[in-house]
Amino acid sequence: MVEGLITLGIATVLVPVFFKYAGMEKNMERALGFLAGGGVLFLLAAAFSASNLSFWGYANLTNVATNGTYLFEIVGWIFVLVGALLTSIRMLSSK
Repeated sequence: MVEGLITLGIATVLVPVFFKYAGMEKNMERALGFLAGGGVLFLLAAAFSASNLSFWGYANLTNVATNGTYLFEIVGWIFVLVGALLTSIRMLSSK
């Protein structure tokens, strides 16, 4: 689970880099910001994973860690969804 979140986070953080490399970042700063923000939230969700950090178990906070993982996954997914929709709209409307 953690490896998938880290891979997804890194991939979505790199999306603006690929757009800049392709020269397509013009008028898409906001949309690409949402995508990169979603990637950072996926990385944060991976950091909340109880399997990574042993102190969650020592302090009996495994429920907090699990809920934090779910919360940041959902918010990250919403950010990526909004960013993908805005990017699609901008790409289809630009000529």
